[in-house]
Amino acid sequence: MPDIVSLKLLGVAGALSYAAARFATKAGIIGYRRYILVSVPVSGMPDMPRGFSTRPLAANELRAHVIDVPEATQNDRFAQGLTCLGAFNPKGALVGVTWVGASDFTDSEIHVRFALPRNAGWDCGLWIAPRYRLGRAFAALWSGTADWMHENRCDRSISWIADYNLPSLLSHRRMGADTIAYLTAFRFLRWQYVAQGKPRLLRVDARYPAKLDLNSIAAN
Repeated sequence: MPDIVSLKLLGVAGALSYAAARFATKAGIIGYRRYILVSVPVSGMPDMPRGFSTRPLAANELRAHVIDVPEATQNDRFAQGLTCLGAFNPKGALVGVTWVGASDFTDSEIHVRFALPRNAGWDCGLWIAPRYRLGRAFAALWSGTADWMHENRCDRSISWIADYNLPSLLSHRRMGADTIAYLTAFRFLRWQYVAQGKPRLLRVDARYPAKLDLNSIAAN
């Protein structure tokens, strides 16, 4: 539960969104999500901390580590062509992972396909082992993300953040993130309404998801 200071920083909209998301989760048959889509310039990403390193992890190697990401989610991300970057500390221990890609991406939490702008990459699912969350793992992962973006000719990375996830919003802001869009999704049983997607209303078990063209949004 956010404290009073956090609620003040989130503002009325963020606080109401947090309450609505919690209510929808408890209700079960309905769902509500509101995301902020942010664009982080590669130039704002941190340098690699001394002694740390990042490298791509294949599916089999990733499964050898215990991470808080369901195997089905891992498989879905690999199937979509995302690269899993693992960050390692000076002792060689895996401290965290993140996922990056340079093509359109369908998010498994909401039935939406994001069409990326030119020269932009995608990042999602950043995870840091609890024992390393107060260390330099975050900087290492973002430095590795910057290297990957450079190699794939991307000058920025786009991701979504729950609009009440204050720590993530603040950390992205420190890297110079710009807000490019908001995404609000409502679900009732198998039907989902996405205010910014096309089509807006669809069944979540349909073959094709809604599409959100970030290229046209970023150009505005």
